[in-house]
Amino acid sequence: MLDLLYHLGYRFHRRYMGKKRKRLEGFTVSVGNITLGGTGKTPIVMEIARKAKDLGLRTCILTRGYGAKSREPLIVSRGEGPVAEWSLTGDEPYLMAKKLKGVWVVKDSNRYRGGLLGGSKDLFILDDGFQHWALHRDMDILVIDATRPFGNGRLLPFGPMREPLSSLARADIIVINKTTVELPELVVKLRKYNRVAPIFYSYYVIESISNLQHECISLEELKGLNCFLFTGIGNPLYLKNMLSSRGVRIAGQKMFRDHHVYRMEEIQNLLKEAERVEAGVLLTTEKDMVKLDPILEGPLRERIYSVNIRTVVVDRPSERLASSDEFYELIFGNLRKKEEEL
Repeated sequence: MLDLLYHLGYRFHRRYMGKKRKRLEGFTVSVGNITLGGTGKTPIVMEIARKAKDLGLRTCILTRGYGAKSREPLIVSRGEGPVAEWSLTGDEPYLMAKKLKGVWVVKDSNRYRGGLLGGSKDLFILDDGFQHWALHRDMDILVIDATRPFGNGRLLPFGPMREPLSSLARADIIVINKTTVELPELVVKLRKYNRVAPIFYSYYVIESISNLQHECISLEELKGLNCFLFTGIGNPLYLKNMLSSRGVRIAGQKMFRDHHVYRMEEIQNLLKEAERVEAGVLLTTEKDMVKLDPILEGPLRERIYSVNIRTVVVDRPSERLASSDEFYELIFGNLRKKEEEL
């Protein structure tokens, strides 16, 4: 009964907000999903933004800023790094602002208003925008988590689905994330609802492993050590499995809820857990490290390392040597067509 009520509310909200839909002047791309978080949208947003910057495009990421203390519209970065504390921006907008030089990041639950705040841009990228009905998109990119595509297939609150599977039809591009093998059965299911959208695959590569003192440790060095992993992300098991598959010995792990805000007492408890399993190195994610930076002092800034990842989008998992030119050409080729029409 509750999932039926959710579906009715979803349909009403979509119809109501769709009537009020507004359009930004720049080419607008949404990267989103139809399930609850952890599919890997934000790393793909960041890769698109990097490519756009390399092409000389004025680019702005529009994000809701989940978990931010400030409810006001906020410019997180004008392309030169964060201009506000992470607690005001949210952890993911702050991380994007920190890593993406030359790219604007604006936090606002109203993405149209956020776009106006960002000013004149060639490209606007909506982070988690598949259900943001109030803003017109020129392209919708849908990200599917290969490790748990649709859960039990039920709508909230009895399952992870934000929308029914029929909404797959709205996607212009589909990316199956977190896999290094082809998944023909999943593709057949996707094609049942969307016969035309190009389907790509993507996976993570470890860019570096570093602490707050900007000291790096290699995977080879980690393989000889016991490690303790703690995370506050949407799909922590995938990170653990990725590290284990690369020979990193995870002696212990603590999982917190996505976007968890750490207290010093919890850090002390994590240190005790690490000592109990004889782990000399503590590992976490870049998103978690954003929130640890203001509270860690002394030796702790050296002992805790973040696993820094990037996403590679490919046509097929067997072609893992280079990212997909076709994926980016679909995005930027359509952007050029729109510019020519104006």
